[in-house]
Amino acid sequence: MANSRKPLHAEVPAAVRQSLRNHAGAADRLCVGLSGGLDSVVLLACLHVLAPEFRLRLSALHVNHQLQAEAGRWEAFCRDYCERLGVPCAVERVSVSRAGGESLEAEARAQRYAAFARQPADFIALAHHREDQAETVLIQLLRGAGLNGLRAMPETRALNGPSEAGPRLLRPLLQVPRAALREYAAVHGLAWVEDPSNLQTHHARNYLRHDVLPVLARRFPSWAGTLGRSARHLAEAGELLDQLAEADFTECRQGEGIRIGAALERGELRAVNLLRWWIRRQGAPAFHQKQLEDWLRQSRACDDRQPSLSWAGWALERFRGCWQLRRTVSGAWPALHFDRWPGGDRILIPGAGALRLRPVRGEGVRLDLLAQGRFSLRRRQGGERLRPAAAGPSRTLRNLLQEAGLPPWWRNALPLLFHGDDLVCVPGVAVDACALPARDETGLSMQWEPFASDAAQQ
Repeated sequence: MANSRKPLHAEVPAAVRQSLRNHAGAADRLCVGLSGGLDSVVLLACLHVLAPEFRLRLSALHVNHQLQAEAGRWEAFCRDYCERLGVPCAVERVSVSRAGGESLEAEARAQRYAAFARQPADFIALAHHREDQAETVLIQLLRGAGLNGLRAMPETRALNGPSEAGPRLLRPLLQVPRAALREYAAVHGLAWVEDPSNLQTHHARNYLRHDVLPVLARRFPSWAGTLGRSARHLAEAGELLDQLAEADFTECRQGEGIRIGAALERGELRAVNLLRWWIRRQGAPAFHQKQLEDWLRQSRACDDRQPSLSWAGWALERFRGCWQLRRTVSGAWPALHFDRWPGGDRILIPGAGALRLRPVRGEGVRLDLLAQGRFSLRRRQGGERLRPAAAGPSRTLRNLLQEAGLPPWWRNALPLLFHGDDLVCVPGVAVDACALPARDETGLSMQWEPFASDAAQQ
């Protein structure tokens, strides 16, 4: 009787086809992250065959990190391979350096994913396979990761965070063994390049792959599939905790913050779960357990202190009974001077965000005043005053900011508009009566956006 079992390499197109059915739509733009190694070469080859079936617009991106002597040859290989397939290939060369204490590998990954995020695509397809997934679980365990880390790599996720536009990551091979990819390459006569750094066992993943896992496999030959299954179970548990956190957020939310008392009433475990979910949801990196414990202890204190927890460009604050999460903003930006009003719909303030401008009738700063020039944007120095109403008294900037509920951490970075030496506008708070337009005249409304990232400003 003939053996009816499907060949191992058949798992590759079967998995990719199922993933496309689950996640992709007709005419979606799908870009393959192409390193030139075995895994990504196989993924591109398989997607090239399946693209007409799913009516996908297929492309590839090669990120040249310029770290290896052979980097130029790998780039040329990827260009040539895509040309033979008739697949458009983009190349991004990035400069990698140790930034902020990160390892070279971590910085290279950050640069690579930033390049992915810039692509005009609906999906960025990556070739992570079953052994990659299992290795990730082991590494996270050895790092003492929490549940979110132990979920390992999801098959798909938003690349720029849940609330941001941009491509999604897609990993259609997560349940496919690497042996199947190697067999697929052999059957289809595919060539690829080898990165010698993959053999350097001072990297944690390579050490596990070359020195630890072969020993483990002799006793537990199904280790990769078993750990992958555990990752899926953990992902399901994590999804339930996320749903609980989202429900708690709905009940505890106040504006963009979280009411501390309502969160702590639910018990420490749910408060921790809510905080971690909320921080992750806004795209901020996780912080250490010890920091979280100290933060909760300070949050329970019934005093007027306003503690702050800062990490990796973000800050968690307590203000008016709420937790507030924000990006850190420089309070030391230099003044900007304008002999002529610059026009446009925004003014960029390096390190502090952007000033959004919008014409409105009967509000904002009147246009004929702006046409006079001699304006500047400056930071608060102390003692500034402004008259919000012609019939009323002048008010101190300090009182205006307090009444507007502007948190203390924004006050010293807030851009103030001066005409000569006179304060005429506190964006989002007040305009001096002398600068206001008549009811039937057009003025320029000004709103400060402190969350505008440096990348958005370039």
